[in-house]
This record gives sequence, C-alpha cells and structure tokens, in this order.
Amino acid sequence: MAENEQDPQRLKGSGTEVSRRDFVALSAAAGVAVATGSVTGRELPVIETEVEVKTADGSCDAVFIHPTGGTYPGVLIWHDSPGLRPVMRALGRRIAGEGYSALVPNLFYREAKAPVFDSSFDYAHNSADREKYRRMTASFFAAGAAERDAVAYVAFLDAQRQVNKKKKMGTHGYCLGGPYVMKTAAAVPDRIGAGAVFHGGFLVTEKPTSPHLLAPKIKARLYFAIASDDDKR
Repeated sequence: MAENEQDPQRLKGSGTEVSRRDFVALSAAAGVAVATGSVTGRELPVIETEVEVKTADGSCDAVFIHPTGGTYPGVLIWHDSPGLRPVMRALGRRIAGEGYSALVPNLFYREAKAPVFDSSFDYAHNSADREKYRRMTASFFAAGAAERDAVAYVAFLDAQRQVNKKKKMGTHGYCLGGPYVMKTAAAVPDRIGAGAVFHGGFLVTEKPTSPHLLAPKIKARLYFAIASDDDKR
C-alpha cells in the first residue's frame, strides 16, 4: 500500500474507526514495547542521523534514530515495498521516541540509494513501475541476502553507544518487511527478544524457505497483527 492511501474498510469491534495505516502507526511501538518492557510512557526528543551500514554485499544507506541522551534497546525496522521514505522515517521517530534506538535501512541498497521509488510509483497500474520493482528488489530477494543483512544491521546497532547491549533488541516489519522479522529473529536468536509484524506478506508458503519453518530457531516473543480486511491467507 502506498503511504498516502487510506483503507476504505475499517477495523471492527473497538467502536472506533481505524484505518490500516493508523493501526500501524498506533501499534508499532506498542507491540515491541509490551514485549521488551521498555516503554517510557512519554515521547522523548530524538536525533535522526543518516548512516552507512557495512554489509557482506556492500554499504547500506540507512537512518539511525535515538533519544537525545542515554542508552536504549535497539530496534531494527524492515520497511514495506515502497521503500525507505518519509513515512518510514516517521515510524522510526515514533518508536525511538518511546525509548529505543532504531535503525531503518534501505533494503534495496544493492541497486540504488533511497528513495528508490518516488510518489508517482504505481505497481498495480503501471507496467514500467512493475518492471522497475522487479529489477530493484531482485538482489534483496536472492537466497540468503536478507539474512546476511539482518546480521549486519544487528551488529551495527550493537556498535552504537546509544544502544543498551544488556537489553534484547526488537524488530518490526510491515507488509514486505514482515517475513524478515522472523528471519532476523532466527538469524540472531540470542539478540532478538521481540518482534512485531503488521500486515506481513508470505509468512506461510509451501516453499522449503517459508518463514514459519524458522519457528524452532526463534527465541523472541513475536506479535502478528492482521486487519480484518487484509488477505486472510
């Protein structure tokens, strides 16, 4: 879903109309906070810095966001298909403001610096955009690529003085990023203590690489949120 879209359907049962986008914004920090016990109860002022993360495959452009003072649990944020853009930065600031040191990497760094797609990007109706998407994401989807990245992102966070290495990390993923919450928790099981997935895609497939098969390797507490109008598969 594009960042400026609103779902016509609404979540039911709460007496309040909440769109999927609103649901993610309201719940992202809370999902990780409940599992790690680190919520502050007030929003802290934060610092946002452009960084480069060294990976096995190159250098990933990313944004590192943390409160202005002290050390806090690390959080790795896996963005959705449209990539690292203002709305994902805002999500990182929201989570950081709850008392975390958050990293939001450009998952498609092997092909281009962020932003990879502009606001006119239309996968559903533009064949040229669909082709660009396939081209930009192919290396990210390559076998083992995301797992290598996850290890590098966690190592980057652990190397930052603003990250409390005595605390377990959290990881968050929306849509495309959902499966990579599970892959991160499986790749670095002793560092990841909590994960939150919102509208995650391809969590259970018939392939031998299906994320759900990683469950025996995962030690983290995971939270999966699926709206009533999401694809129930």
